[in-house]
Amino acid sequence: HSIAEASAVRLEASLHGRLVHTSSRNKSASSTLRRLQRTEHTHLTINAQHCAMRARALVAVIGVTSSLSVANHKMTPPNVLGDAGQLHERLAACRSEPLRARVTASLKILDDALRVFGCDAVYASFNGGKDACVVLHLLRAARHAHREKTGAAAPPRAIYFDATDDFDVVRTFVRETCDQLANAGEVIVEPVAPDVGYVDGLTRLVETTRPRPLAFVLGTRTGDPNCGDQRPFEPSSDWMPPFMRVNPILDWSYGDVWAFLREFDLPYCALYDDGYTSLGSVASTNRNPALLDAASETYRPAYLLEDWARERAGRVEKPVKKK
Repeated sequence: HSIAEASAVRLEASLHGRLVHTSSRNKSASSTLRRLQRTEHTHLTINAQHCAMRARALVAVIGVTSSLSVANHKMTPPNVLGDAGQLHERLAACRSEPLRARVTASLKILDDALRVFGCDAVYASFNGGKDACVVLHLLRAARHAHREKTGAAAPPRAIYFDATDDFDVVRTFVRETCDQLANAGEVIVEPVAPDVGYVDGLTRLVETTRPRPLAFVLGTRTGDPNCGDQRPFEPSSDWMPPFMRVNPILDWSYGDVWAFLREFDLPYCALYDDGYTSLGSVASTNRNPALLDAASETYRPAYLLEDWARERAGRVEKPVKKK
């Protein structure tokens, strides 16, 4: 993934707004970087086929030249959701074949959930994390396509569990996102009272809708703690209230998640641009040490994590209870 080997990556270096060098088939990206080391430029543009490749390229740029200032690489998108119909069109027009294949498969799972359970019995579980953002936006697009196809007017639901031991910025992001969805009529938001546990909250919800079965759309991915051998449609565990777990991104990687959010300019919590890669409570969450830039003593954004296996390196593991 070296930028010198990435033929699909194109660099443009400009000085005071004037293009002074560009990589091409005859001018490699590595030659552009060598020129950058000799000249003080004000702007570097990285063009690539999709966002994941741009992220890899930026990592390589930072590693190749210490003289390059990358102070503006942290750019959390504003929390503006946009129109679900336009989002669906953008997803369908995705130019990255691997990402488009992931999205298509996930939308099919969600369409099945909407068709089998009914839109008003499908709940997105939203906690403000990156995976929850992905499934929420996928559900918005799937609901739009389902309504266009069937005429079903009822919107799906969203539920969130407000916990006072979470980061304030996460709680604010969740509330703002849910308010936008509710105001747009895309979902009906059903917040749970602060500090009500996950099991208790779901139990109350399921009991109020009996005998109708409910489906909960989750951001579970293979390799997550407690994922086990779950399938796209997985009944809840026997110690939980009865409902169907819907896992549309089960086979997505960490890189797929960030490629999706950044390729389509979808909002996510600002903590991810400050060195956090996995969010939990304040007490259980630290910045990921793999993102620390020792030279500047600052942290790079989550999407620049090179070793995806270290996604949870910033999480504080729960102590094992003594038997």
